[in-house]
Amino acid sequence: MTVVPRLVSTPARRETALAVALHLAVAAVGCTVMLLINERLGHDVRWLLHRWDSGNYLHVAEHGYPGSIAYRPDGTPEYSRLAFFPLVPALIRGTHLVTTLPFAYAGMLLSWCAAAVAAAGVFTLVRAVGAGVGAGYACVALWSCSPYAFALWVPYSEAVFSAFLLWALVALLAGRWLTAGVLCALAGAVRPTATVLIATLVVAAGWAVLRRRDGWRPWAALALAPLGLLAGWLYLGSRVGRWDGWFEAERAWGQSFDFGSGTVRFLWEVLLYRDGEVDDVRHVAVFAVVLLTAVGALALALDRSVPWQLAVLVGMAWLLMMGTPGSQFSKPRFMLPFLPVLLLLAARPLARAPLGVRICLYGGGAVVSGWYAAGLLVLFDGSP
Repeated sequence: MTVVPRLVSTPARRETALAVALHLAVAAVGCTVMLLINERLGHDVRWLLHRWDSGNYLHVAEHGYPGSIAYRPDGTPEYSRLAFFPLVPALIRGTHLVTTLPFAYAGMLLSWCAAAVAAAGVFTLVRAVGAGVGAGYACVALWSCSPYAFALWVPYSEAVFSAFLLWALVALLAGRWLTAGVLCALAGAVRPTATVLIATLVVAAGWAVLRRRDGWRPWAALALAPLGLLAGWLYLGSRVGRWDGWFEAERAWGQSFDFGSGTVRFLWEVLLYRDGEVDDVRHVAVFAVVLLTAVGALALALDRSVPWQLAVLVGMAWLLMMGTPGSQFSKPRFMLPFLPVLLLLAARPLARAPLGVRICLYGGGAVVSGWYAAGLLVLFDGSP
């Protein structure tokens, strides 16, 4: 098996543009459904765009980070916007300054542009593993109408993170070490979950070094990859005058690694109907994501046509998702940037389905995605 597979071919610009147009069409249907339901429930667009994580990113973009960490009477930290990494707020602020749009709409524009870049990355990645043009279109469409695709439409960080992650994978599979290292660094400044991508690059670059391939470039990628993550941690810590400021703020969100005990306990309560809200559809989503990601990671590892780096990426993403107990309902959203790799398993057979079947599937999926997004952002309690 080759260590770092090269690109099979460079996708034609026209095919990539069609893949992006397909993403935008599917996303437009889903977002329209979400906005119509939101309006029907009596809320305006700007209210919706400030919900949950969006509100935190927009607040940081407009007002900056807090200068201290507040504590509860029991000594645990209060929820703080220091937990949100700085690159997305900086990009929202930059988009606001360039376009003069209000911060909420600037954030939405940023997400849509980043998601379009990410969709091009999905298509290019599928082509890079030799799955074909049809599978590339199918993977883009399935990703665009997935249940948690709303995070690509609103001022969340998933769209920007997905763009960096997917193109970093394209560069990694092509052996473009410097590009992969720089994109890993940028991803690290967006979300701390970039540790999954960084770890994958470290394994791939380490293997290349052991086999004495590509000279000094894997070493450079190893040096570049963690810089964004380290810079984000240090910058956020500097806001409150302590190097571990982000880690202290993150304690409030319950995201410390516990080797899966919290997630297993949550899933056990769901399975035995012990949770007080077993009728909440999000329980099914969380259980399905945990189970299907594990099965998908194993299937990717056994599929000899899939580069081993992609199987490593999904496996590490599953371990991180399992090992962090906080925000159980956010686990499906956590997997959204990694989802295109899992969708390789479904995209290839789907590409052979009749065109009418695919259109119905993507259109219906978009409607359901928009409907579910309205529930997640407007109706359900707890951050999605």
